[in-house]
Amino acid sequence: MAGGAPSALPTARTHPVNRATLLNLFKQDLGDLLEAIEHALAKPNRDPYAEFNPERRPHEHDTRLLFVDELLSHLGWKRGAGGNVLEEARLQGATTKFMDYVGVVDIAGKPLLLVEAKAWDKPFVSARAGVAFATEAELIVAAIQHIRDGKSEDTSPAIAEWHKYLHQVEGYVRTLKEQYGHDLPRAMIVSGEWLVVFKRPTQTFLGALVPGDIAVYRRQEFAAQAGELFKLLHRSSLTQDAPIPLRPAQLRQFLELADVAGAFRGVHVHYDHKGGSRLFTPRPRISIYPAMFVVRNDDVIYTVMDNDTPVNLDYEHDNVGGETLAPHLHAIDARSTALLAACVQELGGPLPSPPLGAFPGFPSDIMTKTLVGNLPEANHWFVATGNSSHFLLVEPRVADCRFHTWAHCGADAIGQSAISVRSVEQRAFFIDSQQHHCANQVVQDRRTKKCLIAPIDSRICCQVCAFLDHCWTSYEKANLPCGE
Repeated sequence: MAGGAPSALPTARTHPVNRATLLNLFKQDLGDLLEAIEHALAKPNRDPYAEFNPERRPHEHDTRLLFVDELLSHLGWKRGAGGNVLEEARLQGATTKFMDYVGVVDIAGKPLLLVEAKAWDKPFVSARAGVAFATEAELIVAAIQHIRDGKSEDTSPAIAEWHKYLHQVEGYVRTLKEQYGHDLPRAMIVSGEWLVVFKRPTQTFLGALVPGDIAVYRRQEFAAQAGELFKLLHRSSLTQDAPIPLRPAQLRQFLELADVAGAFRGVHVHYDHKGGSRLFTPRPRISIYPAMFVVRNDDVIYTVMDNDTPVNLDYEHDNVGGETLAPHLHAIDARSTALLAACVQELGGPLPSPPLGAFPGFPSDIMTKTLVGNLPEANHWFVATGNSSHFLLVEPRVADCRFHTWAHCGADAIGQSAISVRSVEQRAFFIDSQQHHCANQVVQDRRTKKCLIAPIDSRICCQVCAFLDHCWTSYEKANLPCGE
């Protein structure tokens, strides 16, 4: 059934990006920032609670606040809620590492720019005593090769601190490539007094070493080299942002048919946790909007939607007095099919439809891909469903399962009583005895870290979920209380 208040997604509008305007704005803002830094450094009482020391320089945290955060903003990167920069991003390899900043593609979470910030007074890239190189870039190349050869910090051609910096970034680049399959387009090590840009970090740290792939700047050069910094580091140089959502007719502003790696069906979900009168216990409402996720060959995801009228998730009565989700699913499928047809028409041919496992994934805080993406506002998600139009099935794969009903679960029943009304607190939309509800504690325990749609309904029956095969191995499915 259609209806309900439209979701709070922004209306898709395109604003042509004028590169000359962006470049001029960056030059202006960078000049203002450098001027402000000069004033800040000249203050004799920058740290009023410490002993007077006019030579004191900001430590790493203050360097971020004073310079790095502002620089990233002027380069088109947005920090904070709804932004495109992950801060202290977790990177899980042999050990968990935390990267200072990672600029990402908005919807896919694919890393675009790694930034490692250092304290203001950390030394400029320098050779160890008795070693000479024609350029700083050549020194860095030699130091990286030294790391690759497994040699120690004590014999590095670079000073000890730079051996550590390069070893740190090498570890990030390697983990992103080997653990996550990402070729990082750009990386930067930055202090307020200098910055080093790696133009092709995957190639530099893991492939052929070329001094020309490394650019080194001192603060006194920043203004004069603003054009180069813009070209290397501005967000518009590394990705083309598209509105979310796009209308089908806007697709060709961003890609052509030959650019499409795959088209994946999906939905936008809005969970209304304040449903009903405030005088009574809230009853959740869930609105579903069909979506298409068109993936470009470089894994950039374009989200296409063409209707802001939701289809409310709910049962209807069938011909024998029971409840069925079929009308809801049919409505979503019809609109999803029409949306796919509109995308095909706009791009001029059939779109590849690979399996859901080929979807590049929405961002998460540990750089892994996920099929359910959080939007900036609470209770809003994008859900990729592949060739299916919905994440729910009309009925369970296992017929006549007794675990939909709390009283029939015996010792394995969840909690002290059945959920007889929809609950916001426990995130239970489907209730006891309904075929989309699960009341089995064993299943609940096993899926605590698996379930992708738990924020939408934590008691959903796995046998009605499109992600069953994604979440459970064959062995695990065979050992579920309800069986396969």
